[in-house]
Formats: sequence, structure tokens, C-alpha cells
Amino acid sequence: MIRYVLRRLGVSALMLLLVSILIFVVLRLLPGDPTVARVGAAQNVDPAALAALRAELGLDDPIPVQYWQWIIGVLHGELGRSYFSQFEVEEIIGQRLLPTFELTLAGMVLAVLLALALSVLPTVLRSRGLGRLVDGYTTLGMAAPPFVLGIVLVAIFSVRIGILPNEGYVAPAENLLTNLRALLLPALTLGIALSAPLIRYLRAELSEVEGARHVRTAVGKGLRRRVVVLRHILPNAMLPALTSLGITTGAVLSGAVAVEYVFRWPGLGSLLVDSVYKRDYAVIQSTVLLLAAVFVLVNLLVDLLYGVLDPRLRVGEARR
Repeated sequence: MIRYVLRRLGVSALMLLLVSILIFVVLRLLPGDPTVARVGAAQNVDPAALAALRAELGLDDPIPVQYWQWIIGVLHGELGRSYFSQFEVEEIIGQRLLPTFELTLAGMVLAVLLALALSVLPTVLRSRGLGRLVDGYTTLGMAAPPFVLGIVLVAIFSVRIGILPNEGYVAPAENLLTNLRALLLPALTLGIALSAPLIRYLRAELSEVEGARHVRTAVGKGLRRRVVVLRHILPNAMLPALTSLGITTGAVLSGAVAVEYVFRWPGLGSLLVDSVYKRDYAVIQSTVLLLAAVFVLVNLLVDLLYGVLDPRLRVGEARR
């Protein structure tokens, strides 16, 4: 098991290193100049002043030198200063962490609850009609981008019925009820979008496990359908679904960016969009690296949990 854990840790560290290099190099190759964005493109700026600003920000150095200085700073917990506002990047990101954490956690919880309910109910009830409705839900959820779902929910619950706000974040410490009301629509948007692939995957696993020998034995003993599904089918179907849940984390992070922008949610997604518009490299590369680290960490935890639940993986790793 120790070898299995070390191998997964090594792969995770390598992935983060590659992501950091990729995002850093790609940003430098994109068109646009952060110094022009900072002083204003419409103004007549002295080229010498722009050159001095580029030298001050370290943008005149070769890309490998810039990367080395940045990654050394990251390893020491120093992410640099925003090219635009001159605030510390870790301070800017710290102010946006709580809203994004709230949104992603609420979206994930809603997605898992929806996936379990809409996967298990058609299996327990053996209802083809309900199964077709669930299939329609998954097709719609996978086809419609999160920002489209968000706009539809805003049109229904904010504009038409008028019971929920479409923006206006308030920190939970200030007013918990207002915070939850503002959170509901973006979290529901994210939850619906993420639950669709989970439901499809879980329903396929439930159908496959349903034909297993131990399930037929349980049915032969006269157990109730509900007991067979919850005790003998669902636990076995959940194990492969863990992998899908880990992959879904990437969709959570990318989906949260669009959802935050639609609902003007002051999280990392909206920060990332604003920073791209301003060519604020220091904020962009640190935010993307943080999101990648969260994605890698969740998948690492899923891999380790998978190894704990499935002894065959540990045995296979030990034989290598």
C-alpha cells in the first residue's frame, strides 16, 4: 500500500509541474501586453515608460528565467504581485476562496444527491417510464452548457416567479439566510450539470451489477427489491462510480467558472475571467495552478480510496 501511495504522489507532483510549465509558457505566447492593459491602450504612452514597466515586472527576462523565479516563489508560498492592482496575489486569491468553496461544495453535494436518487429510484421501482424521464434529464443536462442552464433558471425563478435573486453574494458570517438564498440558483445550476454524467454512469453500473450471481442469490432468498438494490447492488456499483466522481471534479471547476460569471459570484472563476481580460499573468497562472492542484488532490484521494476499497489494485501494484 505504501508503494501504491508513493507512486500516486509522484504522478500527482509530475502533473502539477507540467501544468505549471504549460500555463506559464502559453500565457507568454498569447497576444496582448500586460503593461499596455495596465496603463490603458487608448492613452498615448511613452514607449520608454512601457519598456521601464516591462523591466520592473520582469517581463524582459527570458521565459525560463521568469518561470524559475515564479515557481521558486510558489514553493516558498509567495505568488508575486498583481500586474494590475499591485496587491499580493495570495491576498487576492484568499478573498475569492470562500465563495468558490461554497459554490463547488454545494454543487457537488446536490449533484451526488440527484445522481443517487435518480439512479436508484428507477431500479427499485422497475419503472420504464421513470427510466425514460431520467434518461431525458441526463441528455438535457449533458447537452446544455452550465451557463445556459443558469440563464434558464434565472428566467424562471428570478424573472418569472421572482422568489430567488440572480446575484448579490453576502458572506455567511454577515447574513446566513441571504447567503443561502443567493447560493441556491448557482449551486442548482452546477448540480444539474454535474449530476447528468454521474447518473448515466451509475445507471449503467447498476444495470451491470443487477445481473451478478450474488444478486440473483439474494433475489432467490426472497429479499425485498428495495433491500436487494440498497444492500447488494448499489455498494458494488458505487466503486467504479468513484472514478467518474473524480473526473467530474474537473467539470466542477470549469463549470464553476461559467456559473460564477453568469451569477456575478465573486469567486475564483470570475477572478480568472477578469484577469484574462486584463492580461494579469501573475493572477492567472497562480489561480490556474491552484485549481489544477485541487483537481489533482481530489483525484489522488479517489485513487487512494479506490486502492483501499479494492485490494486487487494493491496486489497488482505490489507485483510490479
